[in-house]
Amino acid sequence: MRTLGFCLLLLSLAGCATLEKHPNPLTADDLIARAKSGASAKAIIDEIFYTDTLIALNAAETVRLHDAGVPDEVLDYLQKRQIEELRWRDSFYGNYWYGPGFYRGFGPCPFPPRRGFRGGPWC
Repeated sequence: MRTLGFCLLLLSLAGCATLEKHPNPLTADDLIARAKSGASAKAIIDEIFYTDTLIALNAAETVRLHDAGVPDEVLDYLQKRQIEELRWRDSFYGNYWYGPGFYRGFGPCPFPPRRGFRGGPWC
């Protein structure tokens, strides 16, 4: 019993030792600073990818970043990343309800139709 406890402790410590801290995501001000420091668009995009940065850009924020000197390739990548994230979230969260006649996303409603259509409080 004592050996088993020691082995579990050793394995848990070994597992924690291999984890590395993920870097913090970049902010819009970080992107502006990198662009003003002369970093290439490819280097900024690689850093956005590595830090898993997702900035919710609206039109005013896009214009502010463009006027501050952030390259167009970086802005295009940020917008593409935002669209991909929204599509992923929609596909993940949007499939719970399939519409009238389906019971919470698990198939056709097991209860008989009420009020002349499939749906109602249970379906």
